[in-house]
Amino acid sequence: MIQQVPSVATVSRFLLGHRLEQLRSSRRLTLHEVASSLYLSDSKLCRIERGEHRATLTEIESLADHYGACGRTRATMLRWGALSQGRGLYHSFADVADARVRDYLDVEAAGLQAVFAPRVIPSVLRTRRYAVELLGAMRAEEVERRLWLLALRQQRLWENGRGPVRVLLAETVLDLGLGGPAVMDEQTRRLCGVPVQVRVLPTQQAARVSSGAFSLVDLGEEQVTLAGREREDGRPRLHPDRQGRAAARFEELWRAGVDLGGLATVAAPVSRVA
Repeated sequence: MIQQVPSVATVSRFLLGHRLEQLRSSRRLTLHEVASSLYLSDSKLCRIERGEHRATLTEIESLADHYGACGRTRATMLRWGALSQGRGLYHSFADVADARVRDYLDVEAAGLQAVFAPRVIPSVLRTRRYAVELLGAMRAEEVERRLWLLALRQQRLWENGRGPVRVLLAETVLDLGLGGPAVMDEQTRRLCGVPVQVRVLPTQQAARVSSGAFSLVDLGEEQVTLAGREREDGRPRLHPDRQGRAAARFEELWRAGVDLGGLATVAAPVSRVA
């Protein structure tokens, strides 16, 4: 049930958008046809369907009427619409995380399934010292604020008690030597001690991968899968994983990986960069 999802407001918004897109597609209607009929802009309807915009209850009722949705379907849509009016878990961190990032963090806590990280250790596995090295020359106050957010993010993710998340790293991530031997040694111990399945994509295979970092989030209800991809500015952008393409890509990369414990880099994580 939706009430069991950690971030009800954000997750409800994505579930509602997915259902609205399903209803429109099943009736073979274009965004423009529906938007013009209901005096909405094409871009606004698109953002509602993608979960990027909070629809009002009046707009949801109009869309439900237009699609002929009734009974349980209509009631569920209105319930999601009401729940989506609330705030996400990370609203108080607007000073260090914009709206798109906060949306990603909310759904990450709700159902993170897999992460492909070809450049750096993903946030959910970073130690405090490794994170400090990545943050660089920021003001001390901002660094502490971001570290607080990171700790809260990790706590909320692991306390849900779901099955293990799968994390695939490029081998070069372990060879970076970020912060020196002590930092990387501590980070490697973290990788071996958290409740995740970690595999490593050997350098030769990773060099042939054109896709950047991405993650998969399964919202459970309605079988909604979202893919989060890093933009050029490093911010994640969520979108529905249509036809399961991102999930299939992850499975392909995962099969090419090797277990973390059997990798030579793990046995001597800093010897190549010292």
